[in-house]
Amino acid sequence: MEGGAEAAVKLRVPLHGRPWAHFPLPFRLKENLEKQGFQRTTTLQDLALTEVLRGRDVILRAPRGSGKGIFLLVAALDRLVRTDGEGETRPRVLILTSGEDRARTLAAWGERLAWGLGTTLTLCASEDRLTEEELRALEGVGDLLIITPDGLHRALKWNLLRPHGLRLLIVDELDRMVARSQTFMRQILQKLPPPDRHQTLILLEEPSYPALEVAAEVTRDPEEIYIEEGRRDFENLELWVVHLSREEKFSLLLGLLRKRGWPRVLIFVNEKLEAQKLTEDLKALGLKAVFLKPELPLPLRLNFLQLFARGEARIMVATDAGCRFIQDPHLDLIINYDLPEVPSDFLQRAGKIKGTTGTIISLCDETGAFFLEGIEELLGRKIPVLYPEPEEEWFVSPAEVRSEWGGAGSQRRSRRVTSRGKKRVHSRR
Repeated sequence: MEGGAEAAVKLRVPLHGRPWAHFPLPFRLKENLEKQGFQRTTTLQDLALTEVLRGRDVILRAPRGSGKGIFLLVAALDRLVRTDGEGETRPRVLILTSGEDRARTLAAWGERLAWGLGTTLTLCASEDRLTEEELRALEGVGDLLIITPDGLHRALKWNLLRPHGLRLLIVDELDRMVARSQTFMRQILQKLPPPDRHQTLILLEEPSYPALEVAAEVTRDPEEIYIEEGRRDFENLELWVVHLSREEKFSLLLGLLRKRGWPRVLIFVNEKLEAQKLTEDLKALGLKAVFLKPELPLPLRLNFLQLFARGEARIMVATDAGCRFIQDPHLDLIINYDLPEVPSDFLQRAGKIKGTTGTIISLCDETGAFFLEGIEELLGRKIPVLYPEPEEEWFVSPAEVRSEWGGAGSQRRSRRVTSRGKKRVHSRR
């Protein structure tokens, strides 16, 4: 579906979903899917359709080639068939998409999948002005309207469209539209019925914080589904692993940060309680740190993410559950305070560095040694070992940092700095 009709069939992701027959969709719609060569859902379609059929608002992030186009058309047509539209104002479903080519592609596939369902479709694909044909089409607009932002802006401005009968709003590739103008998109969406009047689906390719801000404004308690492949290219990234005991980790972390001039850094921790404790310990020393709790509502979570993006918080601590929400194009330093238990999570963490260059430093303690081998097998290479010598430059006491940053909370228990003679935990190599 992505990038043209041919791409709709030749998906770029494996089909890990279930047969379309598994879902409680209209029989004719399932027949049409099968006729078009769609036997099984993709992972994205499986996860998202389950939530949509429950009536949830959904924010969906996935790359092109993952089946977003077919998913949104199935969701739209299912909604039209399942609800009686007699006497209701049309359109009942609106798909707002990023441009003319995308709109025409969706409309072409929409006609094929809607065959025999008794639904009508209207297309307004113009990006500069509404054509005479489109003006006439809006006079008798169908159940499903596929339209571009400029077309919707003009249709609403000239009172050609009455959206108060809307039951499902689908905003396709919101990130592309917000990149053009966040203010313009806000103005358009604010003219539609409020979120409590209809179900809303937001689809993103490369989510940005401005796009997520808009998504939060037009959804109600949305289910967020993020499909990410993780980083595969490590050619220009610096990868390091440091072998040490668990008792040494905090003082080495402080040393790493000080040696690098207290940079903006993303720190991954395996357990939520440990992540919270680490954040509190850093804040007690006067360092500006935040913990990204994945269970936070989207607006609050965005606040923490933007504090970090603007540099008002220099340190962000996160678990793998929160990894998917971090979209920071300028991040270039990650510290794995804990090595991930699942090797593929290393790729997901590394994917938070969007640029071609950056550094990932992993602290490998007694527990992490059990996970390192699987990570290196997945990478197909050994991670170079970083030796923190001389120790007095690498291992920094909390008292030193507190003195330097004027941190409050000196009454808290500070972690003991490892003495020069303390026995090290060595690599198994």
